Amino acid sequence: MSVRVPVILAGLLTIGCSGGKIAPVSGKVTLDGQPLAGATVVFQPISSDKNVNPGPGSQGKTDEQGVYSLKMVGEGTNGAKVGKHRVEISKFVRDKSDPESDRGGRPRDIVPSRYNLKTTLTCDVPPGGRRDADFELTSK
Repeated sequence: MSVRVPVILAGLLTIGCSGGKIAPVSGKVTLDGQPLAGATVVFQPISSDKNVNPGPGSQGKTDEQGVYSLKMVGEGTNGAKVGKHRVEISKFVRDKSDPESDRGGRPRDIVPSRYNLKTTLTCDVPPGGRRDADFELTSK
């Protein structure tokens, strides 16, 4: 009986520290109506308590059709933490017009900052996950 109590407590602490359930998330990203291939999609959990770390985020990379699936950062587990997330989407390309660069140009983000550094995008991840976490971005 004394062995069960520490095992149960350890299990509860692990659940508490991991931040809850993980659910599968996928979707499609378009820019000006066209699939955005090679973009990085980042979901960062938002905590209702500013003093609590909401846990690790998730990220994915879009394919040629703009489709992505998320994996937990640092864990490799498919999905994202259940709850509300801040979403950032970026795609860096080399700026060939940069005369200072001898390595193919300085990278620049072709996605407007309102979708990454200054993002207002959010997404709710329900316990069952979602396959419709789509984002229709515009460059103007």
